[in-house]
Amino acid sequence: MGHYELPLVFFTVFAQWGIGGVLALTLCQHFSVQKFSATQYRMLALLFWIITVLGSFASLVHLGSPGGAYRSLAGLSVSWLSREVVMFIALNGVMFCWFVLCWFKPEHHAVGLLGGMTALVGLVSILVSSQVYYQMALHPLWSSIATPVGFLATAILLGFVSVAVAFGYWHNAFPILCKAGIIIGILLSAGALWIRFQVPGADASSPLFWWQLFASIGVAVWGISRLNVGVSAYAWGAVIVTGELAGRMLFYSNVMSGAPWF
Repeated sequence: MGHYELPLVFFTVFAQWGIGGVLALTLCQHFSVQKFSATQYRMLALLFWIITVLGSFASLVHLGSPGGAYRSLAGLSVSWLSREVVMFIALNGVMFCWFVLCWFKPEHHAVGLLGGMTALVGLVSILVSSQVYYQMALHPLWSSIATPVGFLATAILLGFVSVAVAFGYWHNAFPILCKAGIIIGILLSAGALWIRFQVPGADASSPLFWWQLFASIGVAVWGISRLNVGVSAYAWGAVIVTGELAGRMLFYSNVMSGAPWF
């Protein structure tokens, strides 16, 4: 299982999911006719904060000596990994402030502003994170535009699907903005897959690839009309999450299984 780099799988997918969730929740709450109640908004803010925190903790599991994580800051001027650490520290800080404001004053006018700031910091964090892999010219499967596109796809697809599921559960319908976000996520995910699997060495025969194709894209396309049917919408959302996890496992194993890596 080492080739799958599971701590990094959960770090990248969960952190991107949380970022996409904040983006989708902020946009839908402030630019759609349908809105969540204060209690519902609190619960969703809590959900996305927990998902992001879990992802951040997963990144520490990957370190051989988590207590020495602070040393990664030493290479800030030259290392994308150091920049990633700084960006995710900033992200967790601003997201915590957003969550606290959502919890105590969900209808405050600053919630939307802070949510937008959190989403912006999060999107920049995703792009910085993708650079950790994109810069590795020796590994064409990582050094590809498919890497940042795929990372953004995970955030947008899972974020808007999650908010759509919540709308479906509480309102039996979800706004057009949610549907547009899901469609953008599908297109980005499909585009990233198409680009990556033009690269020699991509394992198109892997069950992980076919599961991602089915769960992340197929189920999302079919599920657009099913995410507004109450409790059963959770099942569609869960399947899409497993598709993104499978795709990220393949992202790492395609390279990490081919030692020597550098």
